[in-house]
Amino acid sequence: MIVDTSFALDLAAGVPLAIPSMTVLEVYIGVGKVATTREERRRTEAILSSYPLVDMTPSISRRAGRLLGERMADADEGEGPGIGKGDAVVAATALERDEPVLAGDGHFGNIAGVTHETYR
Repeated sequence: MIVDTSFALDLAAGVPLAIPSMTVLEVYIGVGKVATTREERRRTEAILSSYPLVDMTPSISRRAGRLLGERMADADEGEGPGIGKGDAVVAATALERDEPVLAGDGHFGNIAGVTHETYR
């Protein structure tokens, strides 16, 4: 399974997981904003280092760009694509690896080809 940021932050044990590098980036944005102690940063690093990391390959980048571009093209004027760049990369990682996205929110439920599973 490919892990979205929401799951990495809420972390559940016992499920085989892989963490996309985009999720690592998003988690560390949060660390930079709110982790005020060395212990908080160390705990985050321990969680992230306990799972395999999926690098963002050129193929994933292309797929994410196409996915976001197609959604932008399909959106009505003044309407956004419904997902951000980070979610597009996570979705593309899932598509590339033919794995579902496990997330605590519904961001991935309306992306064609992506199987979305929730844990909440």
